[in-house]
Amino acid sequence: MNNTDFNDMAALSGLDAVKRAITSAAASVMGEHQCKAESATACDLVGLQNTDAESDEPNAALINNGVSQVSGVQANNDGLSADTPADADGVSQVSATAASKIPGTDERPCFRVFDDWLEGDGGKYRPGVWHFGIKQGKNDAPPTPTENRVCSPLHIEAVTFDGQDNNFGRLLRFKNTLGRWRNWAMPMELLRGAGDDMRGELLGMGVEIDPTAKTLLANYLQAKPPKRRMRCALQVGWCGDSFVLPDTVIGTAASGVIFQSGERGHDEHTQAGTLDGWREEIAARAVDNPLLLLALSASFAGPMLARCNAEGGGVHFVGDSSTGKTTLLEAGCSIWGGANYRRSWRATANGMEGAAALFNDCLLALDEISECDPREVGAIVYALGNGRGKQRAGRTGSARAVTRWRCFVLSTGERTIATTMQEGGHRAKAGQSVRMLDIPSARLYGAWDTLHDSPSGTAFSDAIKRASVTHHGHAGRAFLEKLTRDGQDFCALLERFKALAEFSADGGEGQDKRAAGRFALLALAGEMATEYGVTGWPEGAAIKAAAEGFRVWRAARGRGNDERRQILDRVSGFIERHGDGRFSDADHNGETQTRDRAGWWRDTTEGREYLFTAEGMREALKGFDFARALDALQEAGALPQPAADGKRARFYRIGGRGVKLYPVQVDKLGSDHGAG
Repeated sequence: MNNTDFNDMAALSGLDAVKRAITSAAASVMGEHQCKAESATACDLVGLQNTDAESDEPNAALINNGVSQVSGVQANNDGLSADTPADADGVSQVSATAASKIPGTDERPCFRVFDDWLEGDGGKYRPGVWHFGIKQGKNDAPPTPTENRVCSPLHIEAVTFDGQDNNFGRLLRFKNTLGRWRNWAMPMELLRGAGDDMRGELLGMGVEIDPTAKTLLANYLQAKPPKRRMRCALQVGWCGDSFVLPDTVIGTAASGVIFQSGERGHDEHTQAGTLDGWREEIAARAVDNPLLLLALSASFAGPMLARCNAEGGGVHFVGDSSTGKTTLLEAGCSIWGGANYRRSWRATANGMEGAAALFNDCLLALDEISECDPREVGAIVYALGNGRGKQRAGRTGSARAVTRWRCFVLSTGERTIATTMQEGGHRAKAGQSVRMLDIPSARLYGAWDTLHDSPSGTAFSDAIKRASVTHHGHAGRAFLEKLTRDGQDFCALLERFKALAEFSADGGEGQDKRAAGRFALLALAGEMATEYGVTGWPEGAAIKAAAEGFRVWRAARGRGNDERRQILDRVSGFIERHGDGRFSDADHNGETQTRDRAGWWRDTTEGREYLFTAEGMREALKGFDFARALDALQEAGALPQPAADGKRARFYRIGGRGVKLYPVQVDKLGSDHGAG
């Protein structure tokens, strides 16, 4: 333009041509300066991860003059291109004029995202994603530009994928119907088929989608992946050194991780009130209340499992109705969330798998075991402790991926795990009893030892319930802020806690030591929460509460091997039921008709001895390994040592014929069976 002679132009083309040339030159200079400034701003925004989902207004730089930064992209199968705001290399400058925001014929087909109203030559454009296409004319007719609004403002921020380069998704940032900006990591698998699942989730979160633009929306989301990459976590819990919650990620590497889910309903980890309020109204009341302090420590134990390489498990508070069991559960839930955090035992084993996965590396709170089918309880307890779901087959018959989790369980009920299983016709196995530890909740005032100025146990429970509603969700996050940055060896630290005298299982066996280790884990979790400044408890309070829990559990259960005790109980119960009807006097000379004979009895200097037939003994020990059960009877002194040939059955002559029988000393099957 510097070499243009405006006098010659006026003479040849008129004054209007001169005016247009001068105006165009001025606009070009002004637009160039503004484009440079706004392009720098757009590139700076590439590094942002989480736009405030609750903000009523988006970042001003993202809606400069009502349009988001846009990028040129490669054409897909439909010849379309897409805006990728987070693409640092492909971010185009936001134009200062409405004309440059609307693509020309040579740029189409493409997408543009307008965050605010835009006025162009063809009229006003509503905020949203717009598709600018071109329709080829018939015969020699020129092509016709087309313009279609796809949905309300929606930006593609990043590509997401898990640690195995699977489960790809897109991090979306969009404005809902209320004008608030939200983020959602969308699994790409929701685009399968017609994409109805994806549109349903977006509609539920407040995105307005044009009913005629279904295909265009799917094209926009897939046209070109942005260059920004983020690791996605499909479950709540640990992801490397970061801890993932549905609405945030905590840890030093949190900016590179996002929670990805195909469902929008995650209202468990909510927040209300303040951490100080929770500390004063809930944590402070746990001092000198061992069961309440134990429940709170158990809530902190979930994230500690992975750090300590410990297996999952839990405690089950048992007691009469209206003693404060559910209040203990609500207090534990307040560390992580509000009323929606608590779950019920009313579920199938398959449904409980989904619940456990939802609370991975956290607390799983289950209220009232009587609501669960007694036939399902045993399988649920094993699954919760093992952290693995049922193996299922896919459509082709191949094995599907197994659901996995690791969580600590707090449970309540008026009956123990074993009693509940017996109602369903199942015997509680020793492994189940040490995975879910029964703790009686009978203290001085219901479940409480100290009322802290409350007039009654009921008033104390009500105060904790009110506080749980008012203040929740802060303590767990404060705990994670410190735990994710604590690099000490927690496995070694747990071993030191297990070595404390409070958790010594003197005279106990493997099951006692296993339970002691679980209580040591609760002590460690509570003490770490105190050290991190979350609880305000005095040092050692969590250890004292966990030691009291171990003492109460051991007193209710008795010492020794739980399975051996069950074997002795089974044989003793069999004799009580059938001693008169299916056994007869071995020294009686006359014939005695006994239906379904299980053996004989005789009186000795050491007391009455029952002589079981092989069939009778196997019936009495049904459900146990026969050889191991005989070993348990021998260890208890109820069965004599094996003979020289290794056989435990002895030869007896009864009624003139010889038979081999198992002699059982009934007084060795005492009601306590070795409990100390």
